[in-house]
Amino acid sequence: MLLNYFSDPTILVVASLIMVMALIFHNMFQTWVAKRLGDPTPTYQGFGQFDPKTHLEPMGLFFLLLLGFGWTRQVPVNGRNYPGRGRKEALVWYAGPVAFLLVATVSWFLTATFAVAGAGQSLVSGFAVAGNVAVLHAVIHLFPVFPLDGARAAMAWGGPQVRRLVQQLAQFGVLGFVVIFFLLSYTGITGTIVLFFRRLILGGIELLFRAFGA
Repeated sequence: MLLNYFSDPTILVVASLIMVMALIFHNMFQTWVAKRLGDPTPTYQGFGQFDPKTHLEPMGLFFLLLLGFGWTRQVPVNGRNYPGRGRKEALVWYAGPVAFLLVATVSWFLTATFAVAGAGQSLVSGFAVAGNVAVLHAVIHLFPVFPLDGARAAMAWGGPQVRRLVQQLAQFGVLGFVVIFFLLSYTGITGTIVLFFRRLILGGIELLFRAFGA
């Protein structure tokens, strides 16, 4: 997906850099939430620091450029530090989609800001594309398929049947993830949820700019 903008280096570079930082921020945000909930494990293993070598996964970066969706190394957590049948651990994993929504919000806010300031179209489009890709990441990570956050949340908090289903899907590895990724996209499920968050975030940004007369 990002490689679709190969003909416009500005869009490609801006969107790619933002999304690489978004992947790192995703892990750092989960680490912060884990520590707040009583699990310092990821912090002790360096996941609270902005270190690309700690967070990034080569295959995840490859798919980010190829399909517009990538992933990072898994944040290490200790389930014994989360009382309450895994509910708190699930919150750590669901913090991942929230992180991507935050990135999308900032990216689209900067899109509007640069557009109002009269910046170049490629620069404006670069931030807009990054926002679109970030929302896609947030939505995809909600689904209970490895290596997604939704799968880890389901394993932590779900009942026996849910965990069994997640484990069965995990047997297909990366191939299973790619098939489900395309299936969700083809059926329009992903697009519908992406559109919901897009309208919600952009609507809020529009109200903000109107309030300041921009």
